Amino acid sequence: MTDTPRAAASNATPRATVALAWAIGALIVAVVLALTFPAWRYKVSYPVMLTSTYLLTWGPLVIALIATVVFWRKFLGFRAIDIYLGLMIGVVGRAVGIIIQFFATGRMPASDIILGSVGGVYVFTSVIAPVVIAPLIEEPFFRGLLQGSLGRFLRPWGALIITAVIFTVVHTIADGWSWTLIVTLLVFALLAGYVTQQTKRLAPAIVGHAVFNGLAALITWPW
Repeated sequence: MTDTPRAAASNATPRATVALAWAIGALIVAVVLALTFPAWRYKVSYPVMLTSTYLLTWGPLVIALIATVVFWRKFLGFRAIDIYLGLMIGVVGRAVGIIIQFFATGRMPASDIILGSVGGVYVFTSVIAPVVIAPLIEEPFFRGLLQGSLGRFLRPWGALIITAVIFTVVHTIADGWSWTLIVTLLVFALLAGYVTQQTKRLAPAIVGHAVFNGLAALITWPW
């Protein structure tokens, strides 16, 4: 049985060990940078601050992905059903978030952008970055590299849960702590991790991530 500790240990190949080391190292660097960034973020212009935020968050992850591409590229397959699975992940995850926020605050999510102030920077931060770029970087890293390498040392459910928790913590460090955000992110991460684990493909999680963030952008857009 591949679900036993001994079987998991037997899958801990040198390549998996190196992959996990890269993943942990990238996470440490990203978290340290994210924690130190607030000290100087307001000393630069908004576009510079924005660009720096994404570079600090995604830079270490991209480097780790490039260094370990031989390990996680096995998850790059695609089937038509992945679109359907991704839609389910994204819609269910976002629906949970909306319901939780409504019962916690009595209101629906909304944007704090003043009508008429939408510009290129807002479009980038609200649509391009979270809907297009984030899924293509974060899913290969968290579900492919991190969960995939952890799965060589732990039982599948253990790797799934640990990855989901780390994904949630990293995002709450960047976006601010609130229990509604934590629960929403954790539900999405568990769904994305489970589907990736079952299909052995990243495509459903990538589509789901795009839908999850896309729905948030749609709901909070200052129409």
